[in-house]
Amino acid sequence: MAADKVMVVDDDLNIRLVLKYRLEREGYQVLLAEDGVDALEKVKAEKPDLIILDLTMPRMDGFGFLEEIRNNGRANAVPVIVLTAYGYESNRARSLELGAVEFMTKPFSPRQLVAEVWKILGAKRKRVLVIDDDASVRDLLAGLLEAEGCVVDTAEDGPGGVEKALAGDYDLIFMDSRIPGCEADEATERIIAEKLKQRIVITTASPNDESVHRALESGALAWVSKPFGIEDVRRIKREWLE
Repeated sequence: MAADKVMVVDDDLNIRLVLKYRLEREGYQVLLAEDGVDALEKVKAEKPDLIILDLTMPRMDGFGFLEEIRNNGRANAVPVIVLTAYGYESNRARSLELGAVEFMTKPFSPRQLVAEVWKILGAKRKRVLVIDDDASVRDLLAGLLEAEGCVVDTAEDGPGGVEKALAGDYDLIFMDSRIPGCEADEATERIIAEKLKQRIVITTASPNDESVHRALESGALAWVSKPFGIEDVRRIKREWLE
């Protein structure tokens, strides 16, 4: 999956370069623009996933840019973090009114800003829980899912998996048919009892195992046979996540 694109709009070259360096270290693709006019052209051409926006710039300031993208279809849905040296309450209020999702002031912590970017973009991704006592299977499935843009948590036994499932908000759960601590059907029943619409897919090395059928009767949606590959994950993602 292609890296998320983050556009930094600021007339200060040093800030642009510092953020480019920090964001690229975290795996993001970074676009740079020196003012609102430059940014508008790049939004149309490059379609960024998130924008970090200064307010005080030549040619077109941050407020002018926000007003323009409000009326620009897809661009209107791009989350914007305002980053400004003028942290007046009036500037915050107007930024949020024009559609910004966050307002931060200079001087700023690049680490904190990158964490905010991760939080915003991570919230757009599907969250998946993998429950399996085999570390190699957990790592393989987590890697395949992350390559498809998912945020993945793992658990190595039934009780731990149930605890995470009930405490978290997952779009999908992959659960081994034979997990230590409790049977897959018992874990499925406990999860479904509290989260009626929770989607659970059973993974198994033995499709004819009675535990698979019991888990399906308990509310699991489907099963996938081990070993599995990227095409299996993409199929399940299309059927149950998209």
